[in-house]
Amino acid sequence: MIRPMDASPASLVNLSKYPLTALGSDAGQELIARMRTELDRDGACCLRNFLTDDAVERLADEATSLAPLAYPGPQEASPYFFNYQSDEAAKLPEGHPLRMRTRRRLSQVASDLIPRDSLLRALYEWEGLASFLAAATNVERLYRNADRYQALNISVMKPGGCQQWHFDTAKCVTTLLLQTPEGGGDFEYVPAIRSEEDENYDAVRDILQGSRTGVRAIELAAGTLMLFRGHYSLHRVTEVTGKRDRLQSILGFNPEPGIRGSMESNVLHYGPRVSEMTPRPLPVLS
Repeated sequence: MIRPMDASPASLVNLSKYPLTALGSDAGQELIARMRTELDRDGACCLRNFLTDDAVERLADEATSLAPLAYPGPQEASPYFFNYQSDEAAKLPEGHPLRMRTRRRLSQVASDLIPRDSLLRALYEWEGLASFLAAATNVERLYRNADRYQALNISVMKPGGCQQWHFDTAKCVTTLLLQTPEGGGDFEYVPAIRSEEDENYDAVRDILQGSRTGVRAIELAAGTLMLFRGHYSLHRVTEVTGKRDRLQSILGFNPEPGIRGSMESNVLHYGPRVSEMTPRPLPVLS
């Protein structure tokens, strides 16, 4: 059962460890400097215990209540995702990474299904979070994604669930792990395996075929906020085991305003309903 919001978004954050409301302080500046260094060096930055214990419990309750609304999406996909109808890919040999699809078993709750008065949405829409992430990624300002379906998501991996090796469209992705499974569900990545100048298809193919060269794993716990340069780093989530779902939120931010995804992408990830819907207000908690 979802509990309606009765606290400010700032109270969800472990401010003693992460001073989002005092970024100009020595502690705040040290945090920003550390995050920038880790992003540049490793392509990822993890803020463990970002949420308070109570916030973790409440946000996990929300996500669990909304999980039945999640759409399963494709059951397999290539690392590049949006090439599923590409003329370029069709002309390539079977062993080319653009044509290599691997197993994907996860569902996503679209942004339009996450109530406007939920704790998760309050945190996402808090300007303090956007300002903090902008400073950490060294941009002047971050804007929330303008797409009705992609802006804020909840990813649901049930036992047996996994996410295939893939790249993200956004240069930097922000995720918040709300619940860990009993086993598996590990985040693995190969930092900076490609660049704007070189897709490095040979190395990508090797990883898809089982090579562990350059693969890193990050141990994540519930309440961890992660910033990740997923556009350049190949990454996946390993198979979930046990009886507990892996629940994670994806928070969409961009350095430019008005960014939206394509309808084709939305239908693929959130189901045919999104192409038939007349926009309506966000739901509220009951």
